[in-house]
Amino acid sequence: MKSIESILEIQKIKENIAKYTKTPISARLVNELKPSKDFNYLNNEFLKLKEMMEITSSFGDLPIKGELDMYEEIQYAKKGNVFDELKLNLIKSEIQNTVEVIKYSMWIDYDTKYLENLFVGLKADELLYSKISSAISIENKVKDSASKELAEIRQKLAYFNREIHNTLVRLMSKYHDKVTGDNFVIRNGRYAIPINTGLKASVEGIIQDVSDSGQTTFIEPKEVLALENEMYVYELKEKDEVSKILSELTDLVVENSSQLIKNNEILGELDFIDSKAKYAKEIDANIPLLTKEYKLSLVNARHPLIDKDVCVPNDFRLGNDGKTLMIISGPNAGGKTIALKTVATLCYMVKLGLAIPTHIDSVVPVFENIYAEIGDAQSIESNLSTFSGHISNLSVIFQYITSRDLVVIDELCNGTDPREGEALSVAIAKFLIEKKSISLISSHYPLLKKFGFTNDHVLNASFLFNEKTVTPTFKILLGVSGKSYGFLISKKFGLEQSIIDDARNIYESSFENENDRKIAKIDEKERYLLQKEEKLKSRQEVLASLREELNKKDKELRDKENKLKGQKIDKFDVFLNDKYNEIMNIYQEFMKTKDLKKAEAKLDKINVKKKKNENITINDYVEIKTLGIKGKVTRMNGNKVTITSSDGFSFNATKDLCEIIEAPKQALKSTINIDKFIMGQKSVSHSLNLVGYHIDEGIAALDKYLDDCILQGLKNVKVIHGFGSGQLKKAIHEYLKTKKSVKSFKLGDQLDGGPGSTLIELK
Repeated sequence: MKSIESILEIQKIKENIAKYTKTPISARLVNELKPSKDFNYLNNEFLKLKEMMEITSSFGDLPIKGELDMYEEIQYAKKGNVFDELKLNLIKSEIQNTVEVIKYSMWIDYDTKYLENLFVGLKADELLYSKISSAISIENKVKDSASKELAEIRQKLAYFNREIHNTLVRLMSKYHDKVTGDNFVIRNGRYAIPINTGLKASVEGIIQDVSDSGQTTFIEPKEVLALENEMYVYELKEKDEVSKILSELTDLVVENSSQLIKNNEILGELDFIDSKAKYAKEIDANIPLLTKEYKLSLVNARHPLIDKDVCVPNDFRLGNDGKTLMIISGPNAGGKTIALKTVATLCYMVKLGLAIPTHIDSVVPVFENIYAEIGDAQSIESNLSTFSGHISNLSVIFQYITSRDLVVIDELCNGTDPREGEALSVAIAKFLIEKKSISLISSHYPLLKKFGFTNDHVLNASFLFNEKTVTPTFKILLGVSGKSYGFLISKKFGLEQSIIDDARNIYESSFENENDRKIAKIDEKERYLLQKEEKLKSRQEVLASLREELNKKDKELRDKENKLKGQKIDKFDVFLNDKYNEIMNIYQEFMKTKDLKKAEAKLDKINVKKKKNENITINDYVEIKTLGIKGKVTRMNGNKVTITSSDGFSFNATKDLCEIIEAPKQALKSTINIDKFIMGQKSVSHSLNLVGYHIDEGIAALDKYLDDCILQGLKNVKVIHGFGSGQLKKAIHEYLKTKKSVKSFKLGDQLDGGPGSTLIELK
């Protein structure tokens, strides 16, 4: 008998989760994941998973990465082994990763009630991190500065390297008429010069090699030999000193092993929960409501191993109103087996603490055991037929089932004499009802369908079949039994019509009586009504969705209207406040000087009434009265004009704020001291917050901000756009692609606001 995990292909689900793991511990936890019967434990696991799904959705992925199982590494060191440079750098990375996760936990603005115990348990060993960093380079080499002794040894080694190189160069020149190559070589790990074999006696040294042709002898000169021997002594000293440094660092790691192991385990568990959350997102899963009552309600349930875009969702409800047994009937290849596997698999996933691909309103009990008899039970080894194997498996299951279990059986009692099979199937159905276990069985047997039709503890269900196209819909209908459509399918696949007609007559005369026909008609009418009800329900859902969408858009429009009104009022308030301050300044000056003409002239300048009959055209000279700016009109677009001042700066305004003035008699050419101008500007922030802006407002604000940044000489700035619907972020990125002053841009990392911000590098 196959294991339940094998029947339900649970290993494939684990493999899909494991794809998201980033640490060895997390991968091990996924592989060792076992079902639980403990309601409180599973409820707590789901609460942690729910928090993880919510915080990663809002604040981005956990910054977890790691290659070590610290417990195994510490055990390795405690046996007297020493960590090499690579392993020490990985331990340093583990500490750095701990710091990053601690920062992430402090950054998120969310009540992590159930993950808090994990986050607070993380403590980074900054001293150990510093010790490793100061001793080991990022290239996994012990640094010269790791110790005074090592620095001196490596200075000596560098000296000998130079001396050996210089000596070889000198000897190559000395024996230029005897060498057969352009440069010295290394043979057997020693330096040598290539000498013509016939002249080798003229060079003192040790022969290290001879060429294949025999014409060249590679000799290690005696001058180099002495230097290499001295260098070898220092190489041994270097090796000893490096070993000493690595040993001291290993001892330091072991001394701090308790917290390192704890951090490693916490990061592994967080990664494990995060992997489950990522898998839930992949299959569009939700966390169901756990119940201590043995009542099952799966809404819009899908099988996790079938593509969510092609899988047809179905509802399954059992345990209410005393209905504990569902009998599923319908045509072959119509979806019955998948339906049984879906229910069993989802209930098993709940026991594993995994989110399931159903609607969030689903309710699932924690079944003590899940039994499944699905597929061909034929056993060659045991010399059992399909039917024998099937009954053998059922006999084992029936010894143990209770009201706290889930039982699913595919094609109950198939493979034997149909009349005996029918009788057995009804008897088994009665047995399951007596045991009060939540059970689902599939069958074609008419007697079993009839039993379900008359028993209050049975919920009949069937898969809808498109009789026009003779194709299954894979949509289940609760409350009615289904037809097998054998005659219809036979016709579709080419069986002679005369044979089909004859078969139908035989069936009606041999297996149907008046009561059967009445039941079939009632069942047909009920199926018709339920189908209409399903269509009505579907239309109501569409209407409800449209109504919700309309309400949402209506609210957005009202919010936008109120915001625009508020912005206009705010701008007008600022405008009035500025004018009030100007007038008060003029008044105070007048009280001091009593110069009425001067005061009137200044008051006339801040007159903001619209000018009538101003026929402004390009090349006219105008003055923006409210700003005191004069210039030439260089561009017009409707009521908007662009004015270029004598200093070369451009300003935008509307016609009603402009007054035509006389052109200057002589255009003054002036140069701008850019440094002085920039120094005179107000300080520009390194970040711009556009959260809450509409796209057109945000882009306008960003355009001005980048111009200010360029004038101030800023190179690296940040724009905060938040998460929202992502439309503002998309518009900002499209705009940045067109901005020539932008060198590059990317989404912020975890410490810069994550995906809710964009980092910009200016040219």
